[in-house]
Amino acid sequence: MGLQGHINEILIAGVISCLVMDTFQRLLFITRQIPPSNWGMVGRWTAYLFMRGKLINTEIDNLPAISGETSLGWLVHYLVGIGYAVVYFGLRDIGWLDNSFYSGAIFGIASVIVPWFFFLPAMGKGMLARLTDNPRFVCFLGLINHLVFGLGMAFGFQLAVQMAAN
Repeated sequence: MGLQGHINEILIAGVISCLVMDTFQRLLFITRQIPPSNWGMVGRWTAYLFMRGKLINTEIDNLPAISGETSLGWLVHYLVGIGYAVVYFGLRDIGWLDNSFYSGAIFGIASVIVPWFFFLPAMGKGMLARLTDNPRFVCFLGLINHLVFGLGMAFGFQLAVQMAAN
């Protein structure tokens, strides 16, 4: 059937994985006062990327806010989650992953490479958050968030397969 026949499955898994991670982050905030991801800054980075064509923006924290940046950031977050679902689907399709929570955990742990080596540097935080006040904590938090995200991805694919069967 290929990718095209599985679009709904991919969309469901991508959205569910983001919802699971977002819920986890809210629980961390309620129980440990650890602030959730600031999707507004992701929206600002995205807007400035398109306006100025600058991928690495070390001044993003100091640039003026842009109208709608928070909504844009949430949109980017969920589109990236769907992008991850495409990758997960491809790895599942070739037999490297399945819909088990074990595969989800492995995928989530592996996926943290993207923020550590792309998003953090692109937003001026350096590789592995080296330019933040507490790089180890930022990296650990990213790892835990992506582990939860990967578990949500496996759950999302399980749910999507069940929905398709009914």
